[in-house]
Amino acid sequence: MSGETILIIDDSREIVKHLAEYVLPLYGYKTAFAYDGRTGLAYIRDQKPDLVLLDFNLPEMNGLDVLQQLAQESLNTPVVLMTAYGSELSAIESFRLGAKDYIIKPFTVDEMVSTIDRALVELRLLHDKAQLAEQLRRTKVELARQNSEMNTLSNIGKAVTSLLSVDKVLSRVQEAAVTLTNAEESTIWLHEEDGTALRAYSVGDAETGDELWPLDSPVGDVLHNGRALRQAQFSGPGVLLRHGEYARAILFVPLKLRGISIGVLGVSLRKDARNFSERDEFLLSILADYAAIALENARVFQAADQSLAFHVEELQTLFDITRTITSAVNLPEVVQLTIQQVHNSWNIEALSLWWLDEVSHSLKVLANVGTPAELLSQIEIPAGHGFVGEVADSGKPIYTNDVNTHPLHYRDVDDRTGFKTQSLLCVPLKYRGRVMGAMQMVNKQNGNFDDADVERAESIASAVAIAVNNALLFDATRAGGKERGAEAAARRLTFSAEKEKMEAELLLQKMRSAIKKMAVTGQLNAEQIAAARNLVQHSKQLYDLFLKQKDDPA
Repeated sequence: MSGETILIIDDSREIVKHLAEYVLPLYGYKTAFAYDGRTGLAYIRDQKPDLVLLDFNLPEMNGLDVLQQLAQESLNTPVVLMTAYGSELSAIESFRLGAKDYIIKPFTVDEMVSTIDRALVELRLLHDKAQLAEQLRRTKVELARQNSEMNTLSNIGKAVTSLLSVDKVLSRVQEAAVTLTNAEESTIWLHEEDGTALRAYSVGDAETGDELWPLDSPVGDVLHNGRALRQAQFSGPGVLLRHGEYARAILFVPLKLRGISIGVLGVSLRKDARNFSERDEFLLSILADYAAIALENARVFQAADQSLAFHVEELQTLFDITRTITSAVNLPEVVQLTIQQVHNSWNIEALSLWWLDEVSHSLKVLANVGTPAELLSQIEIPAGHGFVGEVADSGKPIYTNDVNTHPLHYRDVDDRTGFKTQSLLCVPLKYRGRVMGAMQMVNKQNGNFDDADVERAESIASAVAIAVNNALLFDATRAGGKERGAEAAARRLTFSAEKEKMEAELLLQKMRSAIKKMAVTGQLNAEQIAAARNLVQHSKQLYDLFLKQKDDPA
């Protein structure tokens, strides 16, 4: 290491000039000089040089006198004694007085440089130790700061990922982003469903909340390339965000989930003239990872919550329909109540119940809503023909959202009624494994028919088949007027009630299976699973209450 200050004390001006002006500066040393011992001592006291080159033969005070004075004053500046050939005894005495080394005149440049290096070893080691200690101190401070930041991030991450509301996640993440980067405002941009723009959600001084941003903007670039953007411009209006909107400094990082950008998390400064640092970018990127996971969890939970709420509502609807239609035993009344209840619970244009005549092996409409009753009642469809006939013949449900191109489309019905069928769902009416007819729903108004509609329709159709069968048995018993027939009817009614209970249990089991599947695939976390199971338990309690009221109306 060079850069140390070396004091030369020698009465030979030639030696002083040679060392101070030519030799030592060449090796990076700073120099000072004195021509006598007293002047040299005064300099040592005031300036404390790193090394002294001390001549033995000096006027007034020789080299040994200077060393003795340094020892008395406890001045620990290292000293190299310069002595003439034959004065080795003086050199030995100088070591006793604290000299680090000696060099015999005349000396070469290499000899002088080597001697200086040996004399400065201890000083350099002490200097390096001090530097290492200071570096260690700074490292500890930095590690403590980073540890504090990471603990803060971890706590924020745990808090954010435990939230089950998308709005709460957005708000909490943006507050954390402002705190971590000391920003003035924070914004999260998420893709619109149609993928043509980004919707902004902001906190702080931003006025961009709940606005649409174009994809051809810095935010869109970050979303597209998946890389962070950090810019600052303190002259002029600043960094352009979008048309007419600027900031002095911005930091945008992508929100990535499984390697795919789903949005952008940004912070900005509109007043403060400073730039965001690499450390800010690092912290915001970690926060963005937490945010992406939290948003996905919240969305999955809300979707699952809505799905479970729909199933609970569906179960309640099934209870209402079952309770209503099974409370009647007159066939026309059962049919009419069925039409009303089912049509009211579905957003469909038309609904019809078809009954299978086992003698003619054809189906006739029992009741309908949405199509001309007088015309539809005149139509008889052979089993195996059209949607109704095929369902009655096969005992399997059918649905299509493009009736006109379906090979089973029975055009004669539309031609005679003037009704235009676009989408259709038809399920069998089964009792004890025997197909008794079919229930047909036409033209769903809020989307397409799907497998979920099939499951729901089959559950309702089971209740309808039981109710119609009960009504038929009641009519048969009343017509026969025999007690034995009444007892048989009562047994069948009991069986029907048991079947109704089994259908409800089946629906509850489907809900439990759906929850288990979503838990296994990681779509629901522990809290979401618990909430979903609570919904199912509530549904079970609701049904048990219904059964209790049915068994004991009082």
